[in-house]
Amino acid sequence: MTGVRFATDTIDTQSYRVYLGAWINWSRGPVFGATLTLNRKTGTLLIAFTAFFVTIVASRFWRIICSILHRKLSTTDYRDVLHHQCQAVFRNSSSSGSGLWLFIQISWAWRHLARKNPSRTLPYIIFASVCLLAFSLASVFSSSISTAVGDEVLIDGTNCGFVDRDLLTAKERIQILGPWEAGVVSNAISYAQQVYSPDRTGVLANSAFVRKTLNTISNSEAPCPFKGNICRSNTSNLLLDTGKINICKDLGLNLPKDQCFILRNVAHCAPLETAGRSELTEYEGYSNYTGYKYGPFMDPTTNELDASNYTTIIEDVYSQYKLSARGANDIGYGLVSVDSRTQNGSAAYGDFYPDPDLQRPDADISIYFLFGNGVVTSAPVDDPWYRSNVPATNTIYWKRLNSTYQPQETFQPAEAASPLGCATQSQICKGPSGLSSTCGSLTSYIDAFSGASTSLGIDLDVFQNANTSKQIAELYASDEEASRYLWMLMALASYPKRMVETTDLLGSQSLASRRSLAYGIQGPLPNDQWKVDVSNWWNISLAALQASMVDAASGISDPAMVRFKFNATNPGQKTICRNQKILSNSYTNMSLFGLYFTYIVGTIIIVASYVLDPILSFAQKRWKNREYENLEWACNETLQLQRLAYEESGQGDWSKCTDSIPVTAAHQELAPLDISDPEHPLLRPPTSLRPRKDSSECSDVSPEDPVTSSDDEEGTMSGRNEEHRYQHVASGRSLTDVEELPLGHMDHYLGDEYTCFTPTPISTTQRHSVPYDPDHGRDQARLRP
Repeated sequence: MTGVRFATDTIDTQSYRVYLGAWINWSRGPVFGATLTLNRKTGTLLIAFTAFFVTIVASRFWRIICSILHRKLSTTDYRDVLHHQCQAVFRNSSSSGSGLWLFIQISWAWRHLARKNPSRTLPYIIFASVCLLAFSLASVFSSSISTAVGDEVLIDGTNCGFVDRDLLTAKERIQILGPWEAGVVSNAISYAQQVYSPDRTGVLANSAFVRKTLNTISNSEAPCPFKGNICRSNTSNLLLDTGKINICKDLGLNLPKDQCFILRNVAHCAPLETAGRSELTEYEGYSNYTGYKYGPFMDPTTNELDASNYTTIIEDVYSQYKLSARGANDIGYGLVSVDSRTQNGSAAYGDFYPDPDLQRPDADISIYFLFGNGVVTSAPVDDPWYRSNVPATNTIYWKRLNSTYQPQETFQPAEAASPLGCATQSQICKGPSGLSSTCGSLTSYIDAFSGASTSLGIDLDVFQNANTSKQIAELYASDEEASRYLWMLMALASYPKRMVETTDLLGSQSLASRRSLAYGIQGPLPNDQWKVDVSNWWNISLAALQASMVDAASGISDPAMVRFKFNATNPGQKTICRNQKILSNSYTNMSLFGLYFTYIVGTIIIVASYVLDPILSFAQKRWKNREYENLEWACNETLQLQRLAYEESGQGDWSKCTDSIPVTAAHQELAPLDISDPEHPLLRPPTSLRPRKDSSECSDVSPEDPVTSSDDEEGTMSGRNEEHRYQHVASGRSLTDVEELPLGHMDHYLGDEYTCFTPTPISTTQRHSVPYDPDHGRDQARLRP
C-alpha cells in the first residue's frame, strides 16, 4: 500500500530519504539550531573523537593553570620541602586527576611534619578537584552535542510533490486515485487507533511526526450547531477544536518563525431529528425505500438539484433485516455521507444543498446517515445516533454445550437510518502569534484560505479563474512568500484529511463501534457512542493532516500515481520541499554551535598551552622579565630535575639546561642507583672523580682511610663527615655536603677540580630546600648552595 508512510520505528523511518549535512533547525534559533546530520556510523565516530579531544583540552588547560600557579608561587626565598614538592607537582602532573592524587599523597605524607600542612595543600586539592569535575562535565557535554539537538531530521526533498487531481480523468479517479486515497486513510486509521485512541496499545508509540499527536479541545455538552429544533438535543452535542496548530512547530515545517502560520480546525456535530424529514418512497420501481429531506441532492457533474428534494434514499428497516442468504460475516453497518462546501458565505458545491435550518454562511455542512443493514445489538442501545432499542424481528438462537438451542433476544433500529449533522470550520493566522489581529475569520475551509490569500496579496479573482494547480503556481512564481503559501495550500488540499472524506472512502469501516461487532451482532454500546465515532473520525483527520506535509516533501512512491505528481519548480515551493522535518533515530544530529565552540575553544587552549612557555622564555631572555620564575619552571621539569641531581653529584657535562630535554656530552655514562640501603637509595658517585690531594683543608680526612660510622655496626665504608664540603675550584660551586658523601668512595673524585672547605654548621631544624641559583647563566641554572 502506498501513500503516507506512518513511520514508527527505525526500519520505517528509513523509507524516507533524509538530508545529510548542515542545516538550521529554526525551532531552536539560528545559532543553537545549527545542526549537522550524519549517518549513525559517522556520527558515532565524531562523538568519540570529540570526547577524546575534550580530554586533550582538559590536560592542556591543566598545564596552563599549573604554569600560572607555579610562577605565582615561585620565590627566591628559602622554602621547606612541601613547597618545592607542590611546585614539582604543578610542573610535572599531566592532568588534574594525576595532580589531585599527588596533592592528596603529599598532604598525607606531611600531615605531622610540615607547618600548616592542611591549609597549604587543601586549596590545591580543591582546585584540582574542581578542574577534574569541570572537564568531566565537559566530557558529558561533548556527548550532549548530539543528544541535546534531538532526533529531528530533514527529509530530502528532491522527490518532493503531491497529487495533481486536475491531471486525472474521471476513470482514473475511480481506478487509481480512489484506491490510493483509501490506502492513505487506512494508514491514518491505524495510526489514530494506536496513538490517539484512549485505549491505545502503544505499538506505534514512536512516530516519525515531530508531534506524536495534535491537541484537541473537546466540549461534550455543546449546543446545537444548527438553527431551529433540528438537533435531537440542544445541550449534549460535541464540539471539537484543534486550537492553534503551528505548521512549523506542530506539523514539522522548518521555517523561520515569521514565515510560519497558524491553522485551526473546528467540528461541531449533533444527531438530527427525522420527524417530518423522512418518508417512504420508491426508487427505480421499488417501494421499499425511505427518503430523507435535509436539502436536495446535487448532481456532481451538473451541480443541478434533484427534483425529489431528497438528500439520500435508503432501504427501509424491513428490507434491511429480512432473512436472506447472506452469511453472518457479511452483515455490517451501512454509512452514507453527504457534503456541502461553502464559498463566499453560501453553499457552492458538493453532494447536496442544505435546507435553511442547516445552512451556515461560516461553515461546511456534512450529514452522516447510519443504518443497521442487518446488524442487531445484544442489548438495547439508547445512543441518539444508533438508537437500536426495538426487539429484532429475527430471533437468534444460541446453543450451549450438550444443550438445545436457546433463543437470544436482540434489538434493532426503529428507523431505516439515523442522521448526524456536522458543521466544520477553519481559520488561518498569518505569523506564529495567533493574535486576533493576524487571524482571518473562523469560517468554511475555502473562505478561510481565501481570506489568508488576500492578506498575502493574492488576487482571488485570478486565483479562482485558474483551472489547474500548475496555473495557480505559475501565477505567483516570482513572489516567494505567496508561492510558499500556495504550495502548502495545494498540498493540504490534495490530501484526504476531512472527516467526510474518511467516511466517503471507508464507509462503515471508519466506525469505532465495529471493534465489538462479530457475526452481525453488536456488543453493548454506551449511550454516547456517536461521540466516540465522531472523535475517531476527528483523530483520523488529524493523523492525515500530520502526514500531508510529510508525504508531499518525500514525494509519491506509488508507481501508478507518479505520473500525476505536481513537482516543485520555483524557489518558494522548493523552500517548503527542503524544509520538512521528521523524527528518526537512524541518524545522528550534532549541534554545530557545540562543535564549533568545543573545537575552537579547545584549539585555542591547546595552542596557548604550547606557546605559553616559549613566549615567557623569550620574554625572559629578551627583557629579563621574571627571570627566576621562568627558570624555576624550566628546572622543575622531570628531565631537568634529573639533570640537576646528576650534575650536583658531579656526573655529566650538561648542556641545554633550560630546555625541555637536557643532554650530556657524547658517549658519557651516568652511574646507577646506590641501593645499599633499600630504604634510602642514592645516586652512586662517579668513578672518575677524586678530591684534591694537596688540600690543606682536608688534611684531616684521608680518602684512603675510610671512616666507620657510629651507626654502622659492621664497619662498612659508609662514614660521613659533617664538617666538610667539596667545592669546585673554578666556579666555587658546592658539589655536595660531605654529610651525604660516602668517604670510602672519595678517591673517585677528580683531585684537580675540587677542593674541600668547612661550611658554617647548619642545624637540622634550620635546613630548608634551597632555591635555584641563576648566577651561572640562564642556560646553566643550578641549585643554590
